Amino acid sequence: MKKILLSLAVLAFSCVSAFAQEVTIDLTNNDGWNFPTDYVKKEAAYTKDGVTLTFGESSGGHKINTSDGYVIFGKQNATMTFSAFSFDVERIDIIGRDGASASTVQNIFVGDEAVSTETTGAKGTNLYMIAEGKQAAGTIYTLKVLSNHNTQITKILVWKKGTAEEPETPEIQEISVAKALEIIDALDNGQTTAEEYKLTGFVVGTPDFQRDKNNVLYGNVNFNIADEKGGTTTLTVFRAKDFEKAAFTEETINRLKEGDEVVLQGKLQKYVKGDAVTPELTNGYLLSVNGVTTGINVVKTANKATVIYNAAGQLLSAPQKGINIIDGKKVFVK
Repeated sequence: MKKILLSLAVLAFSCVSAFAQEVTIDLTNNDGWNFPTDYVKKEAAYTKDGVTLTFGESSGGHKINTSDGYVIFGKQNATMTFSAFSFDVERIDIIGRDGASASTVQNIFVGDEAVSTETTGAKGTNLYMIAEGKQAAGTIYTLKVLSNHNTQITKILVWKKGTAEEPETPEIQEISVAKALEIIDALDNGQTTAEEYKLTGFVVGTPDFQRDKNNVLYGNVNFNIADEKGGTTTLTVFRAKDFEKAAFTEETINRLKEGDEVVLQGKLQKYVKGDAVTPELTNGYLLSVNGVTTGINVVKTANKATVIYNAAGQLLSAPQKGINIIDGKKVFVK
């Protein structure tokens, strides 16, 4: 299966009309495109050989970071619009820089209509399954930032209907607090691991559920964990989410207390501020508390419904055994 490699561009309809295959858009260099290296906040389009990418006017602006190889734009309501593709589009994969924000919320739109399920976190790969009625060739897609954050992108994969390949699922290593501290100690200052880990430990002290000035929950929690109850060798868990990466609510903050045995998944980071170095599990989420897990719940609200697809891209009413794409994330159900 042939891939077309383009540097930070949207394929103009005329440019791709001779091809009916998936497209790889490489965002790691600026050769021939002249994207700005300083933030531009006004709407701007960049063209090379008939290929165009359009950034909408935004509060944070857009630019390319040529030294680290990624495009950044934001913040809330910032957009990047693709020209039309000559094939029916089943899925668009947005691959974020490892150092990108774990709080960025984004989605794919056609006009003002969301045509996939929004995701949270710009790190790694977010999969956007396109709604059946919005897959036709010639459709104009827009990536939109929905939170007050930036997104940082290294690559985009656009898949023709029926050709989408399942991304590889990395094996998650299960480690202790002591092992996590050893891994973090080997990192450079400020560095975050590329891979995620499953970490087991006991909550030390009272978990700190973050709130704004109006006492409204941000939805995450900070706390320390150790390998033993009441242990003094601890690791900081920073901005962890609830099960299934959900935000904590007033109803769920009581599930976590001092002495609980928890299993979390997230990346490790050596956080540095001034002379202080803090080993952290950053932007992780709960897998279990005292051996209890929630599993996969399909929750519908007035504003949003969880969307589930199987590996073939078929819409499901509930998760099935094997590979599922749930809200743009790959989940394996035993």
